[in-house]
Amino acid sequence: MATHIAILIKFSDGSFTFLRDDVTEDTLTEIQTDASGLLNITPNLSVGVANQGRVATHAMAKVQTDSATTGAWSFGGFIGPQGEVMCPIQGGGANCTGLSRLVKPVRMQSGVVVKARWQGQADNVQQASVAVYCASGKCDFFTATAVDDTDVSMVNLQGATWGESLSGQTVVGAYATYAATNGLADTGVADGIDAFFVEDSSGQLLGMYAPEKGQGHVVAPYIMQSIRVSQNDTLTVRANV
Repeated sequence: MATHIAILIKFSDGSFTFLRDDVTEDTLTEIQTDASGLLNITPNLSVGVANQGRVATHAMAKVQTDSATTGAWSFGGFIGPQGEVMCPIQGGGANCTGLSRLVKPVRMQSGVVVKARWQGQADNVQQASVAVYCASGKCDFFTATAVDDTDVSMVNLQGATWGESLSGQTVVGAYATYAATNGLADTGVADGIDAFFVEDSSGQLLGMYAPEKGQGHVVAPYIMQSIRVSQNDTLTVRANV
């Protein structure tokens, strides 16, 4: 049973493009221009190549599983020529709607791609994900596979921790996803924490992100909170099933 991710993008000149590809679960994958032939779009191109010079201002992603609605949005966004996260894209499951304004405009050029990941809803430990943007314009993704009754540090695509990646930055917004059917801490209050949590090196709590399942009626929303980041700060998930 295949699952695809579809991404709608609006540009500053009012034009649109449509990206769509089948994607393996829990695998960050480039989503290219739709190859169905149903729209007047050149197929199988990276977003930057297909739309040279245009500026993306709005986008949304939808996860669709064949004959089912179990696919959930994890995270995704525009990735630059050097592998840097340029800007997150908000998304959700097959029933979500909306076309959100990007946290900053993204100019299309060769080397700019869209990558995304999905998960299937299930009552077990899942991959935790947070997509952040900072006051400076810096953006990043953090992810980890949760472990029952255990703290797990979330890292970015290059393996850097929250503090290593964002030291000196002020995070101002983030969306968080976790596709477990019954949530992060569904078997009592003793073992799990119901949100991903940011701590400093002494264990002082700096912030929390309560995750969306990636299956709501609207795209996973940004959580607006200001967190100044130091080198040894950590972002952690602690699940309980």
